[in-house]
Amino acid sequence: MKPRLLTPGRAAIIGIPILGFFSTPFWTFAQEPTLWFGLPAVLVWIAVLVVLTVVSIQIVESLYLRNGGREADLAEKERLETQQIQLLRLERIAAEEEEGIR
Repeated sequence: MKPRLLTPGRAAIIGIPILGFFSTPFWTFAQEPTLWFGLPAVLVWIAVLVVLTVVSIQIVESLYLRNGGREADLAEKERLETQQIQLLRLERIAAEEEEGIR
């Protein structure tokens, strides 16, 4: 079975920071001038969500690679390279036949 990059569990992992970004305007600290660590609270909140996004993407990628994603990616790369070589070969043959070389 070919591993899938997007599964319900991985979508939930990625969905956490997305929900945080979209819910930011509704939090009370975003509507009032509040400082956290000497910075506006919204700025700190967004910075935390950016870091959380990077961490969640890393988690999803590591889960994908652990479940056979690396082998699937290599097989797909090889398949695409083979198809591209075949297409180039067919285009070259067609061009040569058109020019009367073959």
